[in-house]
Amino acid sequence: MAATASPAAPADSAAVIVIRESAAAGCEVLLVERHADSRAFAGAHVFPGGRVDAADTAAALQTSCIDLTPDAARARLGETLPAPRALAFWIAALRELFEETGILLASVNGVPVRFADPAVHARFRAHRASLLRGESTFADVVQREGLRLTTDRLEYFSRWITPVNAPRRYDARFFVARLPAGQAPQHDARETTAAEWFAPSAALERAHAGTLTLTPPTMRTLEDLQLLGTCDAIFTAARARPVAAILPKIVELGGRTTILYPGDAAYENATPGAAVDDALAGARNRLVLDGGAWRTVRSQ
Repeated sequence: MAATASPAAPADSAAVIVIRESAAAGCEVLLVERHADSRAFAGAHVFPGGRVDAADTAAALQTSCIDLTPDAARARLGETLPAPRALAFWIAALRELFEETGILLASVNGVPVRFADPAVHARFRAHRASLLRGESTFADVVQREGLRLTTDRLEYFSRWITPVNAPRRYDARFFVARLPAGQAPQHDARETTAAEWFAPSAALERAHAGTLTLTPPTMRTLEDLQLLGTCDAIFTAARARPVAAILPKIVELGGRTTILYPGDAAYENATPGAAVDDALAGARNRLVLDGGAWRTVRSQ
């Protein structure tokens, strides 16, 4: 594996970890299956999301956000980017969620949008289809329907930056949200071919068995959710946790592709794409590609 001399600049993106209560598992999470012909993460189960567009900074969208200003969004991200660009991550998360799954986090006159009325549901399905065909914009939908975007229902959860030696890179901010009442996911049949609910433990078990493909950030996030357990605990943790950017390093270790994370004893001195000597004593915080599936290795 050769190191990349000039790494590609990561594209800003946003993803939504949608959760719902489960009597059996305590909490379930929504994963969408990427189309086998997708340019990124083909065939993998991921959280709904995508790139942040310039249009996500449109005034019509930014002024429609509930209880979140551009300055407040920038403070929550803890970054020095322009304030409208910071708020655009929340807007992109909601837009991509609607486009990929049909779930809409919004309200009209203070009432959350629900799709129990077939006429209302049909109207928003038409809006979604128009968005996917490129015939309208998310701002058009917001203005036509008089929507207020419920950005207050999104909690910032984590930030993942694709390793420098990957050919296509993203700087992804992950948000967590509860499934709104009266709505259900439906994949878009374009970029995604399924939208499924999983207990985090069940998704991880299938990934370890090689019957479900998860991207490394998805796997690590599911491990976090599994440890937190309940939907309430996940939201409590999201509100309290400081978010630091995670930049993994892909290396060769013992003849196997390995992803090192901050905190691993080999992380600081590892060169992406190079072979790493595993004789170094200390903590382990990594994923190892074992038999075609990623396996987590953690120890102090």
